[in-house]
Amino acid sequence: MLICDSSSLISLSTTGLIGCLVILKRDLGKIYLTPSVVNECIEKPLRIPAYSLSAVRLKRALNEKIFEVVRPSEKNTYEILTYFNSILIEKKTKKPIHLIHLGEAEILAAAIENKINYILIDERTTRTVVENIEGLRRHLSEELNTELNINEYSHSKIIEMTKNINFIRSSEIVALSYEKNYFKKFRELEKDAFKAALYATKFAGCAIGFDEINEILLEEGIK
Repeated sequence: MLICDSSSLISLSTTGLIGCLVILKRDLGKIYLTPSVVNECIEKPLRIPAYSLSAVRLKRALNEKIFEVVRPSEKNTYEILTYFNSILIEKKTKKPIHLIHLGEAEILAAAIENKINYILIDERTTRTVVENIEGLRRHLSEELNTELNINEYSHSKIIEMTKNINFIRSSEIVALSYEKNYFKKFRELEKDAFKAALYATKFAGCAIGFDEINEILLEEGIK
C-alpha cells in the first residue's frame, strides 16, 4: 500500500506521468490520499485556470478509483505535527523551527494508523527528519545563519512512530514504471522518454540530484 503527498502528485500530474503510478497499482496495492491532499491537489487548483489541467488529471484518477481517500484522526495528526515542529530548536531564542504542515502530518498519521508502509513524497524536509536529522540541522543552521539544537525526545518519538515507513519519490515511481515497460509506447524513443521523464520530475519539484539521475540511467544502461 502507498499513500501520496501533494508534492509527488503535482510532480507526476504536471509532467503527464500519472500513468507511471497507475501501471504500478497492481504491485503497490491500494493508493491512498488524505483530505488535505485532495484539497491541495484537486479542489483548490480546479478553481485556478493556470493549475486546473493538473487537477483535472488527478480528479479523473480519483473518480476512476485509482486513489482512495483515508482520513486520519485529528489526535494523531496533531501529535505528529507537534513532534516534527519541535525537533529543531534555535539555541539563542529557544524557539522551535517550523518544518512540516498539516498535509504532511495527515499523511504520516494515516500511514501509521492504516499500516501503510510506503509514503510517496518529493518534498525533502519530511524525509530528512527521519533519515538524516543531523544533516538537516547543519543545512538549516547554515541557511538561517543560526545555531540549532536537536530535541532528542521529539526525534526519538518520530523515529519510533515511523519505523515501519519507507519514503519514495516520484522519480523512483518513474524508474519502477520503466521496468514495467510503461515507456514501451514510445517505441524506438523508449529510453529517451524515460530519461526525459526523470528530468521532468526534477524540474517539477522532485528532490533528486543530477548525479542520482545519472546513476539510475547508468543502472538501466542508458547514457
